[in-house]
Amino acid sequence: MALYDEFPLTPLDEKARQVYGERVVLKSLAERASFQRLPRYVTEFIIAKYVKPQTWQEDLKKVQDRLRDHLPEAHRREWLKNELLRQRRLVLLDFIEARVNLRSGQRWATVQALGDTKVNVPESLLNEHPGLLLGGMWGTATIEYRPEQDQDAPNHLVAFHPFQVQVHDRRPYVEGRRHFTTDEWLDLLLTSCGYHPQAFPERRTRLLLLCRLIPLVERNVNLIELGPRQTGKTFLLRNLSPRVFTVSGGRNTPANLFYNLARRSVGILGTRKVVVFDEIANTTFEEAEATISLLKDYMESGQYSRGDQSFTSEASIVLCGNLDVTEGQPSSRYRHHFEPLPEELIDTAFLDRIHGYLPGWEIPKLTPQSLAQGVGFVTDYFGEMLVQLREEDYRPYVRQLGWTPGITQRDRVAVERLASGLLKILHPDGRFTDDELREAVALASELRQRVHEQLCILAPGEFRPRLIGYPGLTAHQAHDLRGSEQVVPTEDRLNQEAVVGAITGLVVRRDSKGNIHSGDLVVVQVSANASGSAGLEITGLHGDVLRDSVRTAYHIIEANLSQLGIEPGKFRQARVIVHLVRIAQPREGPSAGLAFVLGIVSALTRRPVKPAVAVTGEVSLHGEVLGVGGVVYKVRAALDAGRKLILLPAENAAELKDLPQDLLSRAEILPVRSIFEAVDFALEGEKSTVRNEPPIESLS
Repeated sequence: MALYDEFPLTPLDEKARQVYGERVVLKSLAERASFQRLPRYVTEFIIAKYVKPQTWQEDLKKVQDRLRDHLPEAHRREWLKNELLRQRRLVLLDFIEARVNLRSGQRWATVQALGDTKVNVPESLLNEHPGLLLGGMWGTATIEYRPEQDQDAPNHLVAFHPFQVQVHDRRPYVEGRRHFTTDEWLDLLLTSCGYHPQAFPERRTRLLLLCRLIPLVERNVNLIELGPRQTGKTFLLRNLSPRVFTVSGGRNTPANLFYNLARRSVGILGTRKVVVFDEIANTTFEEAEATISLLKDYMESGQYSRGDQSFTSEASIVLCGNLDVTEGQPSSRYRHHFEPLPEELIDTAFLDRIHGYLPGWEIPKLTPQSLAQGVGFVTDYFGEMLVQLREEDYRPYVRQLGWTPGITQRDRVAVERLASGLLKILHPDGRFTDDELREAVALASELRQRVHEQLCILAPGEFRPRLIGYPGLTAHQAHDLRGSEQVVPTEDRLNQEAVVGAITGLVVRRDSKGNIHSGDLVVVQVSANASGSAGLEITGLHGDVLRDSVRTAYHIIEANLSQLGIEPGKFRQARVIVHLVRIAQPREGPSAGLAFVLGIVSALTRRPVKPAVAVTGEVSLHGEVLGVGGVVYKVRAALDAGRKLILLPAENAAELKDLPQDLLSRAEILPVRSIFEAVDFALEGEKSTVRNEPPIESLS
C-alpha cells in the first residue's frame, strides 16, 4: 500500500511538502515507528532521511533492523566491551558528547554505551561535527580499541555520522512562512510540536501550547508551568532539541548547575540553551542558600560566578510541576499558585525573577486523539530553527505599544522577552498586523501578571495590585486574573469589612545576612467547627518557630477561656484550623503570636475582626503581650497597606517616637499589654471579662 493511501494528506500537508520538501515529515508515520530509547528528534531525522514514500514499509523495516543491531541496551555493556576487545572495532548508535582538557591538551568523548568518559577524539572529527562539543549529538559512532597507543585510554572515536541536522541558514524557514496564513502556520507549528491541531480548537489554547517554545527561541527567559498531570508539560522541550537539558527531580548542586570547581568544568546552565526542572516539587538543592542565591543572580543578569571564575550564559530556565485542579482552576486549598514549589524557592526575590507563569490548568490532558497525524517540520530541524531565531530581536516592536502606569523594570523585561519570543514563533518573517502584535503582547503581559498577582498574596506589604500591559488594555483574558479582587481577596476584604477568623499580622523581611530590610504583612486565617476530630490543625506554615507560636497561642486560649468569652464545651469539641499565607522569609522569628490569638478567638466566638486592623507582638503563657523587633518597619508596612488600627506591644511604643507625626496620624496605633486588651480593641461585639489594667493611650 502506498504511504499516502494509508495516511491521506490534507491541502495544508501538501502545501507544507511543496514549500519545505525534506524539512517536513509525516508525523503519523513517525508515531507508528516510535523507535524505543531514541528521542523524538532522532526518530524523525531517521525517517525523513531513510524512509521514502514509495518503499516506506521496506525502508522502515531496514531502519528497525539496523537499530536493533547497533542501538545497545544498558545491560549489554560488558558484552559490548568484550566484542570491542575481541574485534578491535565496534559500530554503535549512541549519544556522544565531547570535551576539551586544556591542561593536557587532550580531546575526550563520552560514550554512554561503554560507560567510557575518556574516549580519544581527533580534532578533525570535532571540526566536522562541532555539535559534539555543544551538548553532544546522536549518531553512528565507530570505536577502535588501540591499547598500544594509550593503555589508560585505549578507545578511539574514529568516525561519526550524526542523526541530527546541522543547519546554518534559516532563510528557507523564514521565507517559507510567507506562503501560509497565520491560522495555517498555527496548524503547521502544532503538528510540528506533535499535537493534532483539531484536538485544540480554541485559539487561546493553541497559543498557550506554543508559549512552551518561548524559552528555546528567546535568550534568558524564566518560565514556570504548573498544572494537572499528563498535559505534556516537559514532553515538548525534552523531545524537540538536543540543546535542552531536563533535570527530573532529585538533588542539584552548584557544581552540576553552574561550575564544578574540582573538575574545572562548566555546568549545564553554561552548556545548554534551555534547562527544564521537571517534577519541581521533588527537586532539592544542595547548599540551598548558596545555590538559590546563584540562581537569583543568574535569572536577573544571565551571569554567575564560582570561585575565581565568572560566566555569562543565555540558557533559559523552565520550572514544571504538578498542581491539583478543580473544575478547571487551581484547587481552592492553595493559598497561592506557587505553593507546590519546594520551600526554598518560595522566596519573593526568586519568584519575582520568573518572567511568566503558564496556566497549565487550561491545557487539556493528552490523549491518543491529541497526537499529530499530518505533516510537520522534522523535529530536530524545527528546534534548530527556533534556536537560530534567538539572533533576531523583536523587543522594539513590543516597546512601541508603551506601558500601563506603575509597572516595574522587571515587568518590562519579562513582557518584552515573552512577547518577542511569541512573535518570532508566530511570525519569523517579521510580518504581522497591529492586532497580532497586541495579541502577543497581551498574552505575554498576562503571563507576567500571574506572577505578580501571586507575589501580592505572598508579600502584600511589598507588592500591590496593578495591571501589567500596554495603554488601553483593561483586563486579561484568563479567568483567574479577571479582577484583582479574585486574586487578593482577603487583603481587600480586611481593609473594607469585618471578617470572622481573619486578621493581618506584621512581620519583617530579612536579607541573606539576617538584617531587617522591610516590613511585611501576613494574613492569619482561622476556622473553628465541630466536624471531625477536635484539636488544633496548622496549615500553610513553614518553620518551627511559627508552628510553636501557634501552639502556644492555642494553649493560652485554653487556659483563659472564661476571660475570653469562650464556652469550654464548645472549645473542647472544636476543630481549630489555623492557616498563614506563607511568609517571604521562612526564617522569621517570633512576632505573630498575638495575631494567632486574635484569629482563634474570633473564630471560636464568632466575633469579627474590625476592618483594617494589623497587629504584631508575641505572647506569654500568662497572656502578656511581649515586645518584638522591627516595629518601625512593620508599622510602615501596615500604613502602606491602608491599615487604620495597629496594635503593638506596649514595650515597643517608644520606638515610634522618631516617625513623622503626619505618618502616625494615618492610623490609630494602640500599645497593648495583654491579650485581653487586644481582644477588646481588635474584635467587634461584646467585650471579654478583662483583668484590671491601667488605661492605654493611643499614639496617633
